[in-house]
Amino acid sequence: MDDSKIGESIFNIINSLFSKLFSSIDNSIYGILDKITFIDKDILEGENFTKIIGNSFEDGVLLICNSLVFGIVLFFAINNLFSNFTLTKSQEPSKFIFKLIIFVILMNSSIWLCSEIINLISIITNLILDLGERLFNESIGFSNFITLINKEVYVSGTQFNVLSFEGVVKSFTSVGFMNLIFTYALRYILIQVLVILAPFAILSLILDKIEFFFKSWIKIFISLMLEQVLIAIILVLAFSIDISNNPNLKQLMYIGIIFSIIRANNYMMQLLGGISTAISTNIKSLTK
Repeated sequence: MDDSKIGESIFNIINSLFSKLFSSIDNSIYGILDKITFIDKDILEGENFTKIIGNSFEDGVLLICNSLVFGIVLFFAINNLFSNFTLTKSQEPSKFIFKLIIFVILMNSSIWLCSEIINLISIITNLILDLGERLFNESIGFSNFITLINKEVYVSGTQFNVLSFEGVVKSFTSVGFMNLIFTYALRYILIQVLVILAPFAILSLILDKIEFFFKSWIKIFISLMLEQVLIAIILVLAFSIDISNNPNLKQLMYIGIIFSIIRANNYMMQLLGGISTAISTNIKSLTK
């Protein structure tokens, strides 16, 4: 066998390996991305998660927070007593008692409040996706978006070539989708953590000195939840792309769409504040 045939065989093997790898990635992420990105009330309905947050004020996180109420009352009483000797300004007792009653009630309803916020944003997200489906007669989501990209890359009757323009596009999109899985899996976990912290955040509103914790918590929670609204809008725009006379430009637009979805968290941070869920950003911070 001459060198040209050996080189061609190796090249075909490489193409076959990459084609199978990308197909495996696509098949693995079809159902995952939609589930972890477009979050609804189901995120709070796991049996073990319910045990953590508690079904009533007598168990779980709510039990801990209700116990902390006595500590907060004791802290206020001691702080108010010493403020009379040191002549420092302290929170007014009437204001403290009013806030104590209101926020303890809200604290014990915090899981329900989080559930309703999640449900409201989920409804808005679904309305946007349904609007896109009516406009373009296609179900809007990551599953169909991946299929849409594959139709452009795997042209009927041609063999996949990793060194071709289509091969480079497919490489970028597959790596991008893997990045999305890790990024939005982290977001999914962070939202659950924030729901667990919700009673503590509301409890912090009782004392003026620690109410900053609630402000930080609500900013992060709303920012992470609203990401899926932005992603829904971007996906609708992806299905609106109609550049049939220039397939290369169309494929580049798809890469731009994926990059926009990856950067959605960053856009929300700049708009509302919050924390980064980008895997690359978190890895860099760990290596510093």
